This record gives sequence, structure tokens and C-alpha cells, in this order.
Amino acid sequence: MNREEKRSSRLLALQIMYANEITSVKNVSFFKEIFDIKSSVDGTDEKHEILSNIEISSEMALSVLPQSMKDKYLKIFEVLNEKDVDSIVESVNKFQSNLNKYKKNIQAYALELFKISNKHIKEFDQEIISRSQNWDSTRITLMDKLILRLVMTEILYIEHVPPKVSMAEGIEIAKTMSTEDSSAFVNGILDSFFNDRSKEIEKCQ
Repeated sequence: MNREEKRSSRLLALQIMYANEITSVKNVSFFKEIFDIKSSVDGTDEKHEILSNIEISSEMALSVLPQSMKDKYLKIFEVLNEKDVDSIVESVNKFQSNLNKYKKNIQAYALELFKISNKHIKEFDQEIISRSQNWDSTRITLMDKLILRLVMTEILYIEHVPPKVSMAEGIEIAKTMSTEDSSAFVNGILDSFFNDRSKEIEKCQ
């Protein structure tokens, strides 16, 4: 997987983790729904309804796609108003085909991150709580916790991702997906966590 695909996998994992926190969701149906833009053109011949459905159904997929794929999609969507219904359906089907190929690349890693994180929730949350003494607990958002669980998963259980890379990714994701204070909070917790883990490893050597 390249860097863009790994970022998409992390974002997708966070979407599943968030959905799992607020509702009972099956991974299979979640994956199907988040990347299903094609169904927005089924069941109606009304152009304005199809365009509205496309916009709604593509929102979740766009949230995890790399900028290069977003740009391709937006380029397609910009000219849909000028097309007839058959041409719209053809354009959507073509994009859906590309989306399905990309989905295969990122889905497995996202699911791996979700499963490991979910298995170690108590352990990770204890690490977060113990390092949050100087932070107002009311300002720690659910998304902050999910990002921290995700990065701790990679640091402890994913050997092919360097910890510093994972930490940098977590901080960047916090800047776009959480609050104004989140990147500083995430950075502080992860720095403390990584330093303590590094000391433990040194002692064992």
C-alpha cells in the first residue's frame, strides 16, 4: 500500500470505529454503504432526484478518499448537470468501478485496525486517561479518543508502520477531523505514550 492508501485506510477505520461507538453496525454492510454511489441512480428517472441522491451518497466515500480521487469525482460531478440521465448513469457506473478497485486496496487494512483497536479499547483508554491529567476532560472528544486508539494500535501491533509516521498521521488527521485543540492534545498524549514505550523497550534490552 502506498501512503495515500494507508491514509484512506486510517480514515475508513475511524469511520467504522465511530459508527461502532454510536450504533450497532455490521462491517460488511458498512463497507457496502459507504462506497455505494451506484445505488443513487437506481429506482428513478428524474434527473434532479438522481443528482441529489448522488451528492448525498458520495459524501461518506469522499471523506476517506485521497485528494487525487476526490478531484476526479468532483470533475465528473461538475458536468453532470449538462448531461442526460443515461449519460449520468454511465458516468456514475464508471466512477463506481474505479471506486470498487480502490476499496479493495484499503478495506483489509482498515478492518485490521478496527478489530485490533476494538479488542484493546480498555487498555488504550486507560493509557489516554492516565496521560490526560492536565487536560479538561470535557474537551476530550470521541474523535480524539478514536484517533489515539488508532495510532496506539499501529505503534503496538503493526510492525510495518514506523511509530513516528503513525504519530504524524494521527496529528494530521486530528487537525481535519476534530476540534481546534485536538492536534495539540493528540500530539501530547502520543508523545508521552511513545516515550514511555521506548523506555520500556530499552530496559528489556
